[in-house]
Amino acid sequence: MMSNFEPHMLDLIFPFMVGIVLGCCFFYALWLTVDKGLKSIHPAVWFLGGILASMGTAVAVFYWISDNDMWRLVASLIGFVIGRIFMTKCLAKTDKNHLEKKAINNAH
Repeated sequence: MMSNFEPHMLDLIFPFMVGIVLGCCFFYALWLTVDKGLKSIHPAVWFLGGILASMGTAVAVFYWISDNDMWRLVASLIGFVIGRIFMTKCLAKTDKNHLEKKAINNAH
């Protein structure tokens, strides 16, 4: 078992990568929940279900990946934030392209 005071970088690569994937999945699910919730006749079901599923999954994965090691948890949280940044940029481009296509179709 790794000491909590001496992190080895090779031991932190896997938690970091899991954090990136978890961040991408979490924020895509958040975007999808808001998109579907705003178009639904029962938005509360989408919002409540989405937050429970996303938060439950995120907390469970952080607990699993940390394995009682502070540095593994920190590495996965840093990866989570990087995943958020990545998804924010990707989804902003997707929304911009979607709005441009919608504007072009409405102009004709």
